[in-house]
Amino acid sequence: MVEKLATLAPGRLSTLLVQGLRGHHPLFDADAIREAFEGEDSDAPVAREDADEVGRALLAICREPPKVARGAIALLTPSARTSLIRLYFRLLDRAHSEKRRAAPTH
Repeated sequence: MVEKLATLAPGRLSTLLVQGLRGHHPLFDADAIREAFEGEDSDAPVAREDADEVGRALLAICREPPKVARGAIALLTPSARTSLIRLYFRLLDRAHSEKRRAAPTH
């Protein structure tokens, strides 16, 4: 499973997704997660104006220890942080789907 996640999410992100599959999201606090999914556009793609910020934060998440990645996330504008959280949960949903497909059926 971890090997499949490594192709979906490089570096440290795959480890964070494994934790996320267990319900632990160390990069985001619960209030930020709730806020990210309020409103009608919670399924919206990353906004063009947020893309560079989100990309830099993703690089930090993949390359740096969680404490450093949280610092990078804290520097994001509110809309970029919302986009990143939504993207993270889309990746988590995809990882969950991969996990279910890989599970043996009896």
